Amino acid sequence: MKDHDVLFRSIQGIAYISVGPLILLTASLWFTDDETAYILAHLTQIYFSVLMFFLCGSIWTFRDYDNSHYKSRIIIISLIPFSVAVTGAFFSFFINPAWGILLMLVSTFTTRHLKIINSMISLFDDSYSNLFDKISIILCICLVLIFTYWVNPYTYPLEIYN
Repeated sequence: MKDHDVLFRSIQGIAYISVGPLILLTASLWFTDDETAYILAHLTQIYFSVLMFFLCGSIWTFRDYDNSHYKSRIIIISLIPFSVAVTGAFFSFFINPAWGILLMLVSTFTTRHLKIINSMISLFDDSYSNLFDKISIILCICLVLIFTYWVNPYTYPLEIYN
């Protein structure tokens, strides 16, 4: 087995293991009573923000790995997850959680299509690009389900914020 295969499998395993609790928390929103689901929705958003902070730190460590012209791009890319988590938390705290989740969803979805990120991912094998796409889609699906919980017209959990 080549070193590249081991590195990719390690990164892939870490990515899937990190997203697993988010999937579990998102699914549990729909199978618990309303009082518990309200708490789980907030925990899910906090866990998503922790993932974004971890991603920010992981990308930030690559800035000194290579002293090439990519250093400024890596710094910009590493600040994207940080800004997504902070602005999502700001919107959730000061407006309501639906706006925070919606901002995180739109940011996560549009990040997949940024030219600066796609140019950096194109430097790696297609397997890394496919992994990035899969994880991004999983995150977007989880955020859509959380957003759907908050705007559910039958239980209307946002009434607390009115």
